[in-house]
Amino acid sequence: MSILEKHSQNHPTRILVIRAGALGDTAYASSIIEPLRYAYGNKEGENVVIDWVAKAGIGKIFAEDSRIRHVFELKSRRSPLIANKGKRQIIKQAFHEPYDLIVNLELGSIFDTTLRLTRAHKKIGSPFQHFTEPKETHAVENLHIIYRSFLNDDAMQYAFPKLQGTDVTTVKEKFGLKDNYLVLVPSNSHYKSAPESNFRAWPIPHWQQLIAKLCKSDLQVVIIGGRNEADFFQLLEPLPENICNLVGKTNFPELIGLISGAKAVISTDTGPAHIAGAVNTPVYAIIGPTNFKRTGPYPTPDNEIHILSANLPCSPCYHTQRFEQCEKNRCMYEVTPEHVINALQKNNVLIN
Repeated sequence: MSILEKHSQNHPTRILVIRAGALGDTAYASSIIEPLRYAYGNKEGENVVIDWVAKAGIGKIFAEDSRIRHVFELKSRRSPLIANKGKRQIIKQAFHEPYDLIVNLELGSIFDTTLRLTRAHKKIGSPFQHFTEPKETHAVENLHIIYRSFLNDDAMQYAFPKLQGTDVTTVKEKFGLKDNYLVLVPSNSHYKSAPESNFRAWPIPHWQQLIAKLCKSDLQVVIIGGRNEADFFQLLEPLPENICNLVGKTNFPELIGLISGAKAVISTDTGPAHIAGAVNTPVYAIIGPTNFKRTGPYPTPDNEIHILSANLPCSPCYHTQRFEQCEKNRCMYEVTPEHVINALQKNNVLIN
């Protein structure tokens, strides 16, 4: 049976996807879900079940995603099989219920033994095929290289990040949100670093000025962050009384629903920016030393990505000698609150 044929067996086509990365990595990898449903399901994308291997905690991003049947959450993806209960559970389930297809989106060898021992009709990726990731193309387009090894062009037309979460009406009712609101994401995964050494951070005074300006507009301002980021958000205090502070109050499905209902998201290069791109909410991403063409929110025909950059000749510099020699993240400091306000006004998010 060809890998591109729709299976005709009595049971739905069973597929396992392996991508146990951070939030942004997982959002990128969600671009495989719709192509798989198209290639192996019926017209509605049914008759196919997809399981996912994820990093512990991050797997909750699929908690209310009807397209994903089960998530194997691994406390450690690098520990060997003998010491990794999660990997052994994958093998055990496939022993009783073999997969029709396994797609390993991890380019390293950390799942090689697991794949060799997991029963499946067809296996894509390491250790059976090896793919090279170009350094200058977007991470999603690099995933496309793997997809194209077994999916045809008809399926590939759906290969964009897409996430499902809590219904936005439910989220609005739970948190008392207005119809028109902005979501601000001041933190990022390096929140434990001092502000001056957090290379993706926008300066705290910039955030304070932007928040003050936006809270005087007709839009409700919602600020979000993780439960473990309280120390970082103390740096932003005191916050305006009319801000909606949801730091640490949403789970992943609620976060997806919250972002999907927003008029826009303002963020640095961090996970919620990628969620915004995956639910087609306009995102204004403040990016400096990282290469947005490779790691920024992925542009699709249906979303709206605005990169706010100082456009310095030394950017991007991350992982280069220039980065090591930079005493201050000029590329982040020189994107001012006025730049953000002007971009919002230009696109009619804010009315002059």
